[in-house]
Amino acid sequence: MIKRQLIPALALLCGLLAGTMPAAAQAEAQASSDNERTMTKQISALVTKIDAKTREITLETPLGNYITLTAGPAITRFDEFAEGDLVTATYASSISGELRAPTEEELAEPIVELAADAVATPDMEPGAAVGRTLRAVCTIEGMNRITGTIMLKDPDGDFHIIDDVDPAKMEGVALGDTIIIHFTEAFALTLEKQPAKN
Repeated sequence: MIKRQLIPALALLCGLLAGTMPAAAQAEAQASSDNERTMTKQISALVTKIDAKTREITLETPLGNYITLTAGPAITRFDEFAEGDLVTATYASSISGELRAPTEEELAEPIVELAADAVATPDMEPGAAVGRTLRAVCTIEGMNRITGTIMLKDPDGDFHIIDDVDPAKMEGVALGDTIIIHFTEAFALTLEKQPAKN
């Protein structure tokens, strides 16, 4: 289950970073630090599933990706949302990496889902809730300093391209090096129902 989650998660994040989301999904903010990138997008999506008990809501984006968000307490009138509703959601995701050899525990379980509260940060907006965090042991399979791209291979053997990488960060990095990726997604910062079209 977790392994199947990593591929769409990385693919979605790479798409967000590459700016490949359609015009209906406009970027709100993008930030990066030495080892972490955070992207906040406002997306138009279709509600495909709602779990009232956990306050999880699954959305289908215009590109056919599925995102499960946890609606925090700041989102009021949650019970008014229904499957089939078209909504505007503010979605945040972040990716960070540590270039190092994996621990024995990480080698034994190269992909795991971590506790959501392990990644909560002080600058999270009130009511924001972490949907999930994945940790994956990946290897660097390609680098291009001119285009600023790095190709990663996940434990399932699938490849992912991370772009807009500072070439200076590629210094001393070799193909085959291990990078421990932490991917966090699904902060439901806002969720608004769009009016039905006539």
